[in-house]
Amino acid sequence: MKAFGANARLIDVAHGQTWHGSELEARIQTMEDELHTMPAGLLLLPAPWTIDTVCRYLAALRQHRPLALLDPQIGSDTLAELVERFEPAGLWQPGTTLPAPTDYRNAQSGWIKSTGAAAVHPDLALLLTTSGSTGAARMVRLSRQGVLANADAIVQALGINPEEVAPTSLPLHLGYGLSVLNSHLAAGATLVVTTHPVIGADFWTAFDTHRATSLAAVSHTYELLARLRWTPSSHPSLRTLTQSGSRMRPELIAHIAEDIGRVGGRFFLMYGQTEATARMAVLPARRVADKSASVGLAVPGGCLSIRDETGEETRQPGITGEVIYRGPSVMMGYADSATDLARGDDQGGVLHTGDIGRFDPDGYLYLEGRLKRMAKLFGLRINLDAVERLAAEAGVEGTSAAVSVDDEVIVLWCEGETGHSRLESIARHVAERLRVNRHGVIARSIERLPLLRNGKIDYRALIHAAANGEAPG
Repeated sequence: MKAFGANARLIDVAHGQTWHGSELEARIQTMEDELHTMPAGLLLLPAPWTIDTVCRYLAALRQHRPLALLDPQIGSDTLAELVERFEPAGLWQPGTTLPAPTDYRNAQSGWIKSTGAAAVHPDLALLLTTSGSTGAARMVRLSRQGVLANADAIVQALGINPEEVAPTSLPLHLGYGLSVLNSHLAAGATLVVTTHPVIGADFWTAFDTHRATSLAAVSHTYELLARLRWTPSSHPSLRTLTQSGSRMRPELIAHIAEDIGRVGGRFFLMYGQTEATARMAVLPARRVADKSASVGLAVPGGCLSIRDETGEETRQPGITGEVIYRGPSVMMGYADSATDLARGDDQGGVLHTGDIGRFDPDGYLYLEGRLKRMAKLFGLRINLDAVERLAAEAGVEGTSAAVSVDDEVIVLWCEGETGHSRLESIARHVAERLRVNRHGVIARSIERLPLLRNGKIDYRALIHAAANGEAPG
C-alpha cells in the first residue's frame, strides 16, 4: 500500500469482512503473484466493485503494469473489438467462461496472449473510456504520476482525512468513481465496497451500518433520490456530498445544500473530465449559496484559463471562450489503437477541454456549454446548453435536454411535462429568449431521459428520436 495511506481500510459489504493492515497487504500480494503469471503489456480488467478488483488494481499500480478498466457488463463483441484494437497481453478475469480469441489462450488468470503483446510506454498506468460505452470510443491514456497527483489534489480540495468513510456509489471504471477510491486510499480513509444501487434500500442500510460520512453522485442520481423524498440529514453519519457530471437544477442544489447544512454538513459542486484523470475544479461548500451556478476554483496543483476568440489565454472576468486546464493530472493523450500505447506524453500537462466558460470577478469558473453543442438556426449560432438553461427558467419541473435536428429545429425534451399547453408555453418562452421564430423550438414530453452508463444524458439517442418523431425507448 506504499502508494496510499497505511491506515486505509476496505469494508466488503457482500461478505461482512473488513480488510486493512497486514491482511489487506497479503491480499494485494496475492494479486501481484497472479499478475506475475501474465506477460508484459496492457491488461484488460473488467471492474465490478469487489475487494479482488480493488486489490488487482492496486497490485497493477504498484507493479507499474498498465490496465484498461472496463465496464463489468461489457459485451463479448465489444471486448473482442478492444482486443483487436489494442493487442493487450491478456484479459485479467479469473474464471471467465468466454472463449479466448485468436492468438490468446485460456489460463487460470483469464486470457493470455500467445504471441507478443503491443508495446506500452513505461509511464502508462491506465486506459479509461471517454464515455459510457467502450465500443469504438476513444480511450484516455493516464500516467501513474497523474493518477496519484489527482488523488492528492482531491484530498486537499475536499479535506479528506483518515476518519472519512465513503461508499462505492459510482462505477469503478469511470473517472469519478475511480477518483473516490484513489483519494480515500491516499488519505488513509475507508471505502465501503458494495454493488448495491444508490437508489435502493440495501445501499442505505450498508451506508448507515458502516457509518459512511460522504456520498459522491452525478446529477441524475440526486434527481432520482429527490423523487424518492430522500434527505441527506436523515443519515446521522453523512457530512459530505459531492456532485459532478451534467448541470444540476439550482432548486435541487439549494434544497440539498440547505438540508445537509442544517446538520453541519457540506455540499461540493465539481467539474472534471476523464482527460484530466478526474476532477479539475471544486466549488467550496461555503460558496454554494451565492455561486451555485459556478463549478468553482481549480484543484490544488491545477490552473484554469479561458482561450478567447483570438487564441489568447486570459483569466480576466467576463470573457467567454474555451476552458483550458493545466496540471500534473492531464492525460498523456488518447489511444485509438495498439500503436498509441507506446506513445509518450502528447499533452505536456495542457488540456483543451472543449467546454465554453468564463470567470467572474472573484475568479470562479462558470460553464456555458460545449464547443460541439452548437446549433445553427435561422442563421444564428445557438448554444444548446443555454437552451436547457432557458427551459429551466421557463419552469420545467424535471431535467430537460436540447438537441438540434439538421439545424432546422431545436427539440427540447422535458421530463415530467405532459400537458400540451405547458409544452407550448415552454417552447414559446425559449424561442422568445433566443429571438427566433417560435416554430424553431419544439418542446416534447419524455418520462425519463436516456442515460449513458456514466450517468450523462445520451444525446445521440435523443437526436435519433427527435428526427423520427418518437420518444426514445
